[in-house]
Amino acid sequence: PQLVALQLGAGIVGAWMLAFGYGYQIDGWIQLGHLLAFTGAALFLANLMMLFTQPGERPPKIPWDQRTHQQKIDRLAIPFTMISGMVVVIGTALGIVLDYWSPAQGRWDLVWAHLMLLGFFFAMASGTSYHMLGRWANREYTSLRLVQVQILAFLIGLPTMTVALGWDIDWLFRVGAISMAVAMVCWAINILPVVWALSSAVSVGITLALTFMVIGISFGVLFAIDESLGPRLRTTHVVANLFGFAGLLISGFGYRYAPQLADVEEMRWPSLRMPQIGLMAVGCVLGMLFMGLRMYGHVEPEAVLWPCVAGAVGMGIFAANSAATFAVFSRV
Repeated sequence: PQLVALQLGAGIVGAWMLAFGYGYQIDGWIQLGHLLAFTGAALFLANLMMLFTQPGERPPKIPWDQRTHQQKIDRLAIPFTMISGMVVVIGTALGIVLDYWSPAQGRWDLVWAHLMLLGFFFAMASGTSYHMLGRWANREYTSLRLVQVQILAFLIGLPTMTVALGWDIDWLFRVGAISMAVAMVCWAINILPVVWALSSAVSVGITLALTFMVIGISFGVLFAIDESLGPRLRTTHVVANLFGFAGLLISGFGYRYAPQLADVEEMRWPSLRMPQIGLMAVGCVLGMLFMGLRMYGHVEPEAVLWPCVAGAVGMGIFAANSAATFAVFSRV
């Protein structure tokens, strides 16, 4: 438990130092922020390893043919959690390295971004959703085979995209982008029928997140096919992935998971759930549109501000609702 507290402290302080360091161009804050982020990631992985290697009696192994559908899914999903824990350490370590090393070739800033979004966040989201969503909805996933295909496509896509971006190998990036798209689509097909059995705020949030994920990976595949689109539409790609995919996925999961952790029946302000999801979705759509128009010179840079503010306010509402939910729990 002490390592969990240290991990959270290092990760949160490091994230804020990086944000302000990049915003105000303070190199010392950036370097220290990357170091703290790496410390938090390393503590996270170390704590996981100690969890699974601590002494004690293990539950008996169940033969594969005697396992339930959910138990088989659990076993297949383990690699995603393991990979996520390893990649977050690699990604945060790369952030430190790039503070002191300027590569002669490649786009290593994009290597770092894809490691963190795909290698860390997408892998963690996959493992977490396979472990939790079926139990929450009491429904089976579409196909065990799709999980296996997703793992294979992910194991091909992540390293090939990383190498391709690091060494400017265009044909390899096409292979990686298409493989990662296959992995993401397999995941979406598998979890959507389960998601639709959950409450409206949860199902709408996760469904919209998957929609923006598909939009984001479509941009990535387009960049692999036509390189000239990358510089102009990369910010649109980022908005779809961060506000749309990551932000809405966290919101959808949070509306089911936060009350469970707080041991209460519902969020503190349940009426704010759908407006928050709607605000983020609208902000993301308009943010993508205005980012694209800006990069083609059709609008002024300041026009991008307002849709991004809408998305940020949406995340702020979610944070406030979650904090209030746990505050109610602390008074019980």
